[in-house]
Amino acid sequence: MKIKTVIIPCTLAAIIFSKQASAQNQFPHVSLFAHALYANALDKSSQKLYNSGFGGVAGVSYGRNNTYFVGSVGYTSFPSAFEPGSLENPNGDETYIPIKVGIRQHLPVLLNFIFIQGNAGVGFISYKSAVDNDTRFAFDAGAGVQFGPFEAALVWDSFTEKQPSGWSSWLTIQAGITIGL
Repeated sequence: MKIKTVIIPCTLAAIIFSKQASAQNQFPHVSLFAHALYANALDKSSQKLYNSGFGGVAGVSYGRNNTYFVGSVGYTSFPSAFEPGSLENPNGDETYIPIKVGIRQHLPVLLNFIFIQGNAGVGFISYKSAVDNDTRFAFDAGAGVQFGPFEAALVWDSFTEKQPSGWSSWLTIQAGITIGL
């Protein structure tokens, strides 16, 4: 008799709380994020002309369950590997400002702290010693982990390059925080 009086209320409470938890998971979630980044060139021309870059990226994500839409803006500075005004790299330091939209997918169930992401947009490129600035197609793909408000990711970032014609690619390590609203 006493077992029934304990089991029935516990079962009802579990059903009610599970319904509330699943209902809460149906509402969209918005969060802001900010990451510092370190970038290392992958393509030969960028490796030759520039040292590793430093910068940051910030943005907003919106979604529910494990899928989020992402909008971001970043800033990365790549110091020239040569002295200013050199013949090898007359343009000098390179500045890359990407504005992208994309998607982030967290893995299901027990691995939901791991995510993959892909973004595309435009990259505004400028050079310290050149007057011509360019707007180019930019994209990235990567994977990372999120533990509470802290997250880190390994991201392959690329933009179209005019000289030489092709892609300028960088492997970036990003780490920062995310704040849910």
